[in-house]
Amino acid sequence: MSDPVIKTTDLTKEYHLGDNVVRALRGVSIDIAPGEFVAIMGQSGSGKSTMMNLLGGLDTPTSGSYFLEGIDVSSLSADELAQTRNRKIGFVFQSFNLLARTSALENVQLPLLYSPTPKAERLKRAEQVLTDVGLAERMDHHPSQLSGGQQQRVAIARALVNRPALILADEPTGALDTRTGLEIMAIFQGLNRSGMTVVIVTHEPEVARFAGHTIRFQDGLVVDQQRIAEPADAAALLATEPARKEVAA
Repeated sequence: MSDPVIKTTDLTKEYHLGDNVVRALRGVSIDIAPGEFVAIMGQSGSGKSTMMNLLGGLDTPTSGSYFLEGIDVSSLSADELAQTRNRKIGFVFQSFNLLARTSALENVQLPLLYSPTPKAERLKRAEQVLTDVGLAERMDHHPSQLSGGQQQRVAIARALVNRPALILADEPTGALDTRTGLEIMAIFQGLNRSGMTVVIVTHEPEVARFAGHTIRFQDGLVVDQQRIAEPADAAALLATEPARKEVAA
């Protein structure tokens, strides 16, 4: 069996607010295998967003260990953490986080600006991932000229351009209507079927049903884990949804 892409052991995170200590995570141990599609679930305050930040290298744990593809992330310096984050993790956020005055093609190339990738290669890779998410005809458009679903596809392409080991998506359909959300989940499922490890954070069971592994948080603890042999198929469900023309936001 392959080594986990993600392995955490007794991970804790505490925040000090004046004299009060908030224990956001209370000893979390999880394994995520290569090629899994995982949904981290829980209500507000459950610890799922804190876990997302730790897995993404956006924060550091108070104690415990976190290994990403065998690298002890919890022991890295700030510079090493930034390099690992840029090379190994692709992020997708609910709010898209695109630069407003920059084309889709330029937005997608941004992660590569921090690497030694030659300009011609940056352009080639950005064009390819935009084509892969169905935006071959929208590369020169700015975010204001794209619908919400198209903006999220740009964000997914940007997450893919560095060829990461892991895609982390935080409430990726939260700002989208039902059909567009299904389209985004179909993209994630397609990426996962091609071998990509995908982790989404969500409070919605309607989103988590597309994952093959669910991890439920409550009060900073993992309270339930399930592996699902046959998760819902977003592409199949799309066929039952009325078509809806995408318009710019």
